[in-house]
This record gives sequence, C-alpha cells and structure tokens, in this order.
Amino acid sequence: MFHVGSIKPSQLTEARIWLETVIVREACARATKADLALLRQNISDAEAATTHGDYDSRVEIHLEFHRILARMTGNPIMVILMNGVLAVLRHFVHTIGESDNAFVLPSRRRFLKLMEAKDVEGAVTEMEASLKRLQRSYLSLAKEETPGNVKAATKRVI
Repeated sequence: MFHVGSIKPSQLTEARIWLETVIVREACARATKADLALLRQNISDAEAATTHGDYDSRVEIHLEFHRILARMTGNPIMVILMNGVLAVLRHFVHTIGESDNAFVLPSRRRFLKLMEAKDVEGAVTEMEASLKRLQRSYLSLAKEETPGNVKAATKRVI
C-alpha cells in the first residue's frame, strides 16, 4: 500500500512511533543482561558504521536496534509487526537518501542507560523524542504528503 501511495510517509512514521512505545514498555520490563548487551553492541556497531561513512550498514544496524527491542518483548506478533513496519521504513529511508541524524547515537546511549535503570517512562520518552525528531527529518526530506513524490522517488531507487 505504501508503494502505490495509499499510505503516506507521515502515516508510516506515526504508526512506527505508536508501535515502538508499546514495544519499549515491554522490552524494559523483560530486559535481560544478554538483551542489554545486544543493544550495547548494536550501538557500538552503529557508531563504527557512522565513523566509516557506511550509510547502508548504518541504516541496517539502526533498524536492527528496533528488531532487538521487538524480540525482547517475547511476543512473536510484536516481532512480525515491527519487521513489517521496518521493511517499509527501510525502503522509505533509502528513497529519501542519506541524511545527518547525528542525534540518534547519543539518544540511543541515553535510552540504554534508562533501560538499564529500569526507568520505563524515561526510556519511552527518550525513544519517542528521538523517533519524532527522525520523523520530522524524514518528512522534510521527502517533501511529503503527495503520493506522486513518493512514487517518483520510489522509481529512482528501484
């Protein structure tokens, strides 16, 4: 539906924020030391990809961060939903092209500290703030709301 313009980029990114809020709450409640270690390693990997200027790897690593959180819920439906949203989001992100989102890694570090402290509300607030900032960035780059823009950009990527 996204590819044919029935779903707007703003709807995609909004749904992602809503879904992520539920996932973060459950992931915080169920986080194990191994889960936190995976998130920590993901942040290190993202930092390395950023340092090396490897945009494609950076995108995949950042998306994997959200997949890890979904798996942490222990609910396969949440994993399926997140994977579906992230598959479309990946296409959208590649469509709009590389952007400077230097705030993401510091936000991830703050998020991890909040998660380690079992501060569920703090972690949710940090994640929402980061995702809303990304949403604004993505939508400004997409010159959003007209399906033709997304279709034209999609054709360039494919």
